[in-house]
Amino acid sequence: MTQNIPSQVWVGNAQILKKAAIKYLKSQFCMSGEACLSCVSCRQVEQGQHHNVIWLAPDGQYKVEQIREVLGRLSLRLAQNEQFYFVFQDAQCLNEASANSLLKSIEEPPLGYNFLFLTSRKELLLTTILSRSLIKQFGSNDGIVDHEIFACFTTKNLNPVEFSAMLEYHKELSDQDSKILLDQIYGYWLNQAKKNQASSDLNKNDIKKINHYITILQQAQDYAPMPGSSKLFWRNLYLQWL
Repeated sequence: MTQNIPSQVWVGNAQILKKAAIKYLKSQFCMSGEACLSCVSCRQVEQGQHHNVIWLAPDGQYKVEQIREVLGRLSLRLAQNEQFYFVFQDAQCLNEASANSLLKSIEEPPLGYNFLFLTSRKELLLTTILSRSLIKQFGSNDGIVDHEIFACFTTKNLNPVEFSAMLEYHKELSDQDSKILLDQIYGYWLNQAKKNQASSDLNKNDIKKINHYITILQQAQDYAPMPGSSKLFWRNLYLQWL
């Protein structure tokens, strides 16, 4: 079981992190104390309906209204020994204003309140959150960012025929590697968008292009490759990219 510290940052593939968070929350709320998977609490956690867990997900970036919901809930006092969890999926989508409004609560949360920040790339989170949190890595992404597919969606240009030939060469690419690659490509372009906010060098066409890429990748995450379909997934995604 992960050490129970009020604020935790979990780093890894989005699907792996969600499964891990569900398992962890079951262990916290299970009526038998062992994540039995069959009690009411475990079933509620599995279905995303537990009354002491709020799952949050960004629409592009986290909105002010979502942070207000969190702060409003924090104002309610919990019963003795009661635990409550806020789970921020794609936590790298917290902008500076949203993150800063949470800092006091993260550092000194009211008794019983806990935060889980799930992210595919730790470096995209503000250091103010990282410095106040326990950080845990799930799985290993080492070497994935060096993959040629990553380069094709960030810095390298191939025509569709060349891209298909490259996919045939990389027959070892697993479905899990594809999901990790997708998360890292998405993280790369989110990082580019963040840099844009602090720079006046890019023109409107560049900004529009980056936002278009982010939209494509967000949609792709809803249709991540099924077992055995990685090559088809990447071919279709690349055609949208061009």
